[in-house]
Amino acid sequence: MSQDEATYPVITVITVCFNAAAFIEQTIQSVLSQSYPHIEYVIIDGGSTDGTVEIISQYSDHLAYWHSKADRGLAHAFNLGLGQARGNWIIFLNADDFFLNSTVIDEMVPHLRRHEDADVVFGETIITACQQNARPLPFRKIFGQPWSWQEFRRFPIIPHPSAFTNRRYFKRVGVFDESFRIATDYELYLRGGEKLRAHYVPVLVSGMRDGGLSQKNIIPTWKEGLRAQLLTRALPKCSAWLNFYWQIGRCFLGKLAHLVLDPLAPHITLRHRNSGERPNILS
Repeated sequence: MSQDEATYPVITVITVCFNAAAFIEQTIQSVLSQSYPHIEYVIIDGGSTDGTVEIISQYSDHLAYWHSKADRGLAHAFNLGLGQARGNWIIFLNADDFFLNSTVIDEMVPHLRRHEDADVVFGETIITACQQNARPLPFRKIFGQPWSWQEFRRFPIIPHPSAFTNRRYFKRVGVFDESFRIATDYELYLRGGEKLRAHYVPVLVSGMRDGGLSQKNIIPTWKEGLRAQLLTRALPKCSAWLNFYWQIGRCFLGKLAHLVLDPLAPHITLRHRNSGERPNILS
């Protein structure tokens, strides 16, 4: 690493998308508006036919690389993006995700410099409505919390749209496992085991629109999580299965609670939800 890169690390942002015309432009603009100057942006489109390609092409002069062609799924697309990445740190910001304001990378870089030997440095992600001018959804948990291997091996507490992964980590453990279609990032970090060097930063980095792949497919998502836990030996078999049923139950009880409580949201003030505080979401 050169002295300049140590002082000003290059951040590679990778966006993977397919038929994402409704939201891809906001994702792109949230990256290109960043005040931090040392960013390279890579977009991997899976062969969209809905106008996504036309939107991406309008920004082609600002991209380090992009293509639009069929791939073998999410993990393969991630790996195609990795093949083009030259940054010291890599973050995946998909088409349903966006940076919350123009300074989030500037806010994270001092922590990346301070923890340059970490495998991953991550902030927080908030769930927003699935609409153009997305606002935080009421009563949704903010994802991202202080690092704990004991917690992580049971639940994916690293939110991928706010996780900056050291490129050296991929050299050590390999790329994404294409046999996983949803829990790709969870399996990747579980591969690091209890010696995974992870550092949490209490900064809201990104918004993730409600209704993504994992949120629409709760049982398949947790089945993949279970398989990742067993494959990496993060949990004993009995503990992994008990955790699986516990997490499924929590998810469905949570959905029921939202049906009851969400209509009450306009009458309740909560930080980051309807209080007027952060996040300052780009529109």
